[in-house]
Amino acid sequence: MAGTWLDTQLLSTTPIPSDIEKTGVVGEQTLLFDPLRAIDRKSLKDLDSNAALIRILKNTDIDISLRTIGNAFFPRVITLGTAPTQIIAPNRSPRGYIIINANTSASGITTTVTMFAAATVLPVATTNTAAVSVGGYETARFLLNVTEASAGATTSFNLETQDPISGNWAIAQADIFQFAGGGAPVGTYYANVGGIGVDDQMRISAVVGGDTMTCSLACILKPAISATIAGATAFIGGPDVNTTIGFPILSGTRETFYLKENTAIYGVATGALTLNVFELQ
Repeated sequence: MAGTWLDTQLLSTTPIPSDIEKTGVVGEQTLLFDPLRAIDRKSLKDLDSNAALIRILKNTDIDISLRTIGNAFFPRVITLGTAPTQIIAPNRSPRGYIIINANTSASGITTTVTMFAAATVLPVATTNTAAVSVGGYETARFLLNVTEASAGATTSFNLETQDPISGNWAIAQADIFQFAGGGAPVGTYYANVGGIGVDDQMRISAVVGGDTMTCSLACILKPAISATIAGATAFIGGPDVNTTIGFPILSGTRETFYLKENTAIYGVATGALTLNVFELQ
């Protein structure tokens, strides 16, 4: 009989006693049998008992480490419903777990505002849009769609922000769109103004010279500083867990648990969902 322990080879010079399967490991005590020889694979020299045990312990540590890496990086997916479902089975030793409830959706992150409606005719003058409340957003983008060109010498669009004390308007970014030498030709134009001027109240001032222009202007505000996060909540606990007494794992969050041996975890949910369970060592 021959066996392999990574870099250690065990050979039996005589038949192994039949009672080896009945003894072996008792608690922390290991029984050794004389017919076994430990031989180094490279040098083919015999190893004494201490050297053989050191090799076995080292190989066991490597094996545990490899299993731990695999368990930690490849989650188990558990489907929960309204009835208790086992998430973690009892282990023979203490172990840590990361449970992730990735079932989430967000709304209200992006808002679109019509500054000038479709087919708006801008006269040869300065035309201001209505004020837009932008205090809950970080940046703004604009889309200008020109459907009838202006033959005027200059056409420009300025981003203005309001002084909260006086109520006056100041130009935060000039010429986010600018057309000169023949005015604004037909087409669709894009401008990303970032966060400059996206303060509290914002508007666009369109300055058209020499000839009218027909266009639309849209504003995209994103991301919202506060958005609505929605998703089912998981509740974990014992085999009788429910949504009243269970520990909640909210949608889009994760929790880390360290469990003693022989401890099982069950879970239910407010709606059908899946949990990712990462096992640590």
